[in-house]
Amino acid sequence: MKLRFVCILLIAGLLVAFGSDAAKKPPAGLPPVRCLMMGMGPHKDDTMTEVLKVVKEKYPTVAITATENLEDLRIENLKKYQVLLMVQMKVEDGNPPDFVKEGVLQFLKEGGGLVVTHFAVANVQNWRDSIDLYGAMWVSGKSTHGPYHQFRVDMKDEAHPIVQGVRPFTTNDELYFNLLMRPDLHVIMTGYEERFGHTVAEPLLATHYVHNARCVYFALGHDAQSCKTPEFVQILVQSIEWAACRR
Repeated sequence: MKLRFVCILLIAGLLVAFGSDAAKKPPAGLPPVRCLMMGMGPHKDDTMTEVLKVVKEKYPTVAITATENLEDLRIENLKKYQVLLMVQMKVEDGNPPDFVKEGVLQFLKEGGGLVVTHFAVANVQNWRDSIDLYGAMWVSGKSTHGPYHQFRVDMKDEAHPIVQGVRPFTTNDELYFNLLMRPDLHVIMTGYEERFGHTVAEPLLATHYVHNARCVYFALGHDAQSCKTPEFVQILVQSIEWAACRR
């Protein structure tokens, strides 16, 4: 009886171990994740050009369609995709038209995933509900950043599937701080900033949920140089996969 009980425990342990390992790997044999990317860059339209090239050449698990046309954010078009990647929306006064707000929210309600990068959280300051979807928001007069500089990126949750295979690295970027953030963000990655004699760990990668849809806030990606690091592209791709429930 004891031997049988031990065997059951061993089998259960193996199942948990293999199941846990399998959950970290994208399922094999599936078509690429269909991802719509809004905006080509936060300040210059070619910021993401090289990223798209690398993704196409090295990451067959995702297929990114780039657009700057707000009409593509109508729910009728969003239904073609599994994940929405927000880089920049060119909107007046930081307030998208209602059809954009309704389209993005409906997309998430229907199970689509969302990945938001760097400037996107500062680009729609007058869309007050965007923090609930994006996870973070730039607030004029409160949020800021230091000079563009090199800093170290560290893992707060190194076991998370989005950062599988990624080790701490250095990058050249803008490090945002004093953003308004959802209190339930699960922080995965941080960047350390020395400020007034003390060190502050700023969230650089975090996840949250909207109507059970998986959402990612990825704070890096200021310019083409910031996006050149292999880690940036890998994290971006794995964020898209996670948002699509492929990780």
